Amino acid sequence: MLVDSHTHLYEFNSDELRSFSEIVLVSVAEDVESSMLVLKLTEEFSNVNPCIGIHPWNVNKVPFSDVNVIENLVKNNDVRCLGEVGLDLKFVPDTIDKQRRFFNEFLRMAREYDLVLNIHSPNAWGEVFEMLIKADVNRVMFHWYTGPLDLISDLTEQGYYISINAAIKIQEKSRKVAEAVPLRFMLTESDGPYEYRGIKLTPLMIKDTVNEIAKVRGVDAETIEDSVYFNYTKLFK
Repeated sequence: MLVDSHTHLYEFNSDELRSFSEIVLVSVAEDVESSMLVLKLTEEFSNVNPCIGIHPWNVNKVPFSDVNVIENLVKNNDVRCLGEVGLDLKFVPDTIDKQRRFFNEFLRMAREYDLVLNIHSPNAWGEVFEMLIKADVNRVMFHWYTGPLDLISDLTEQGYYISINAAIKIQEKSRKVAEAVPLRFMLTESDGPYEYRGIKLTPLMIKDTVNEIAKVRGVDAETIEDSVYFNYTKLFK
């Protein structure tokens, strides 16, 4: 079964959502409002696994007390994942101190409630890795990893998963990452409906993503699909 381990489902319309019915979908959120929308989607679609949280881009737009709201949503709903959360030194470096404050709380929650962290970390891969180790957090996936290739072995030795984005068709760095990540720690994602180089990414691109990874790895697509699905089930238990 195909898996999209990181998508913003609440941004798609109802017809699009129905077209994704044969794909396992991990739907991430960016703030309290989108977290509520994600939880609502799980009531309607059985193939949706919710991730809730506050995106690093939004920490300057919301009160810190929203962290408590997210924690209450975790307590009162079937939530197994926080995301997307993390640090971003590439696009919003000016808010990094606030980002760290928010992320430390999500690290605490992940440890306390045994949650998966669905992580965003452009240009902060190493720092996030160190924070995860210090916080003793075990269930982690790095979404759309484009960080240092030599860090991949450190991440996977800790049992952390790395997601290959549908942009692999046009992004050379994603191809290099797909070559380097051990299959037993690889996931697939779209990050849809994000637009990358003029292409609107969607869960429907996951099948082609699997095919591209298979070409890179020199194996058949079924091997990749089965491996990714097994990794997903193991991570999300």
